[in-house]
Amino acid sequence: MLKTKHVACLLGAMMIAGGCHAAPRVVGDVPIADTRVFPENIAASPDGTLWIGSVGRAAVYRALPNERTAAPWIAPGAHGLKRVMGLYHDDSRNLLWVCDAGERPADGSRGKASIRTFDPRTGAPKDSYPFEADGGCNDLTIAADGTVYVSDFENARIFRLRPGAKAFTPWLADERLAAVDGLAFLADGALYANTFREGGLYRIPLDADGSPGSPVKLMVSQALERPDAMRAIGPDTLLVAEGGGRISAITIRDDHATVRVVREGLTDGPAAAVLVGDTVYAVQAKFAKMRDPAADPGEFVVAAMPLQ
Repeated sequence: MLKTKHVACLLGAMMIAGGCHAAPRVVGDVPIADTRVFPENIAASPDGTLWIGSVGRAAVYRALPNERTAAPWIAPGAHGLKRVMGLYHDDSRNLLWVCDAGERPADGSRGKASIRTFDPRTGAPKDSYPFEADGGCNDLTIAADGTVYVSDFENARIFRLRPGAKAFTPWLADERLAAVDGLAFLADGALYANTFREGGLYRIPLDADGSPGSPVKLMVSQALERPDAMRAIGPDTLLVAEGGGRISAITIRDDHATVRVVREGLTDGPAAAVLVGDTVYAVQAKFAKMRDPAADPGEFVVAAMPLQ
């Protein structure tokens, strides 16, 4: 199935926002030029530019197609950013969507989350969409009609922002989606969501008016271990970062999900991956090394690997 990936991209690209990126870039790992980055997500544009979001620095890093290193692009804490998590390049509107998950003080309280947009060429801020007091944001995806969907990890909810709306509003709350994380649309028009702690993969159908149907848990061919961000890479295939150490491609047929491991043995907690041409680029969060500010977590590198 994956050998027909280029055909799949041609068929699905008009239906799946940000799903396939066929432009070449220099193949190889991409070091991030900073310390204590603790990256949580990655986005790519059609020309092969990469953006990396940082929880540790509250920054965004960028590597242009001809660059071998990702450098600071939105400076740490700029525009009030506190913890950068979800990222998504909006090809049709030429925007970079950024989830700012808000502060997380040592006392366990939580700062207010928001979604920001930036000009992907200059880094200039565009719009800001605050969440309700107890709302959170994690991964992002965009439907074919331009509606933006975001996962609320801690509250088992999904929010959405319709084109022209001024604020994200709750779209679906379901206890089955506890620790909901990665989101992606496939060509069938359904929203797919995974759950980080359970390792579940769900299809959420959309009614004609855009309201959610009941989530359907898919039968996976092998267990998913802490699935995190995911992206559509064809009409029926998802690219999933598994925090347990794998990058996987998952093909959906009805209620069955066939998992193919792209790479395993990534010991620093893969948190997100994107496809550029035939190459997968994945960030490793190293969150286990984040708790001690005196500890050296080492270099942060975007790992490159062939999709095959």
